Amino acid sequence: MILLDCGNSQVKAQFHDSGRLRASFSCSYKGNWCAVLRRWMQGLGARHCYFSSVLDRARQAQLDACLARQFDTAVTRFTSQAQALGVTSGYLEPARLGADRWMALLAAAEIIDGDCLVIDAGSAVTLDLLRADGRHLGGAILPGFNTSIEDFKRIFSHIDFDDAAIEQKAAPGCSTEAAIHIDYDHHSTETLPALVNRWTEFFSGEADVLLAGGDAFRVQRMLERGAGIVPDLVFRGILRLARG
Repeated sequence: MILLDCGNSQVKAQFHDSGRLRASFSCSYKGNWCAVLRRWMQGLGARHCYFSSVLDRARQAQLDACLARQFDTAVTRFTSQAQALGVTSGYLEPARLGADRWMALLAAAEIIDGDCLVIDAGSAVTLDLLRADGRHLGGAILPGFNTSIEDFKRIFSHIDFDDAAIEQKAAPGCSTEAAIHIDYDHHSTETLPALVNRWTEFFSGEADVLLAGGDAFRVQRMLERGAGIVPDLVFRGILRLARG
């Protein structure tokens, strides 16, 4: 089977066969990226594709057409739900939680027995709080370390950045608006550690930290606590759902 993690800046893919990871792939959304992806998929013998996506409508339409040509109807898209695999979303409207964040939470619930902070550091940096009982407490969305405020706003072009909820920073956000943290005087390098240190108080004891994304090692160096890096965190969540 093929797994796809369609993020803000690139699409990443894995090919699994007989219960093992056999090949992986990634490409940015430049040029005829769908053709590049399809060339990689051809010849692998995969019979089904499972994916999560945060793509805009135009790119999603391109991807859907590509997958339909490759797999016909053997395609399953996983989206954020109110509850799955023992995890309960903290979002007031669960469907609006980014699918990549939801997949990461499902993976974290399997990896960590106790309370956990999940940080995915890519073009946007997301932080989510997950209790040992599977309850998601909400989180934060910050610009990535190499993402300007202008590019960040383009990524979240569907959001009204004048929404008053964006100014509420005291507690983990339970909507995308309430999760967005933009401080024009401080970037993620200062905001993220402060949030981690403050929000651990929402847990009864010490919490584990799981890191993913291209800047995971950078975040690991910044934090004043131990943190484990799981590069394929989103894929692990997709795989849990695919296996049922």
